[in-house]
Amino acid sequence: MLNDLFLNGAIVIATISLGNQILINKEVNPYSPFKIKLFFSSMSGILGILLMINSVYIMPGVILDYRNIAILLSATYCGFISAIITALFIGIFRLFYTGLTYSSYIGAFVALIIGITCGLVIKLDIKNQLKWIYMSLCILLFPSLAFVLLISNPLLLVRTIAAYWISMSVVSLLVYYYVEYINLSKFTYRKYKYESSTDPRTGLNNVRQFDNELNKIIKELTDHSMISLLFIDIDHFKKVNDLYGHHNGDKVLEDLGRILLSTSKISDIISRNGGEEFSVLMTDCPLDKIYKVAERIRIAVQEHKFYLLNGMPINITISIGVAIYPYTVKDIHEIVQKADSALYEAKRTGRNKVVIAK
Repeated sequence: MLNDLFLNGAIVIATISLGNQILINKEVNPYSPFKIKLFFSSMSGILGILLMINSVYIMPGVILDYRNIAILLSATYCGFISAIITALFIGIFRLFYTGLTYSSYIGAFVALIIGITCGLVIKLDIKNQLKWIYMSLCILLFPSLAFVLLISNPLLLVRTIAAYWISMSVVSLLVYYYVEYINLSKFTYRKYKYESSTDPRTGLNNVRQFDNELNKIIKELTDHSMISLLFIDIDHFKKVNDLYGHHNGDKVLEDLGRILLSTSKISDIISRNGGEEFSVLMTDCPLDKIYKVAERIRIAVQEHKFYLLNGMPINITISIGVAIYPYTVKDIHEIVQKADSALYEAKRTGRNKVVIAK
């Protein structure tokens, strides 16, 4: 029995872990795209089939399996439709695995009822822990009713139901805590992934992500590509920090980040490259509009009232250097250097202006 339980536990853990790795960057919930729900419910169905094949010998005359855990998992993650799909997987397999018999009909029907019931429970506006408890009761009660219909020996019936309730309760509890652990791991992974590519102060791309995006653009470069890079620097930002403190300087950076987002297209790649330096990387801006875009950003910053933490308004300006491939820079690998040189020229010649690299 212990070997069978260990094997079933390994199957459940391996399937959940594999699904988590495949879908780690996807949102898996009742509102996910249908293809995600279909994939998850299919994997859950396969899990149920594997658990059915690898049944557990409890005691003489009592052999059980934990197929219904798969339906519970499917309902928990993807809702009603997924629970039904998983139940159909298990029910149809049950009909053909042991032949079209009275017990296989009962087994298939019970799987479908559990799928419907768990799917309805997951819709309830209650805590997730309570949903799991209610669904666990479903996968305890309905199979027990099936046992009553299938087992005529009273002693064997009692032993079977008792063994099923005890073992399934333990399995359900262990799976619940393992799922919670997986969810926490997934959250932590996404948090670290987000932080590794995002500037925590402004929510924009950080310099690492800027490099990744630029390298991706370079790899996909064609003869018809036109890439524009705006390097932006806050004029006299050191004075802001010196006069008003770094907390107020941070607020200015946050506000500037929002201005860049609001004055750029959704397809533009906006980053904070470090300190008071920002960038806007554009891949689809017509040549005759690039300067206008840079000017629009500069004017938006110039006319914006930046409020300090105490409510006092201040004005700041920015300088912008622009490099355009393949017009002002022939080698795409030099676009950063050219934009930076243009930015330096803007600051050297008076600040609060746009300079296009030559």
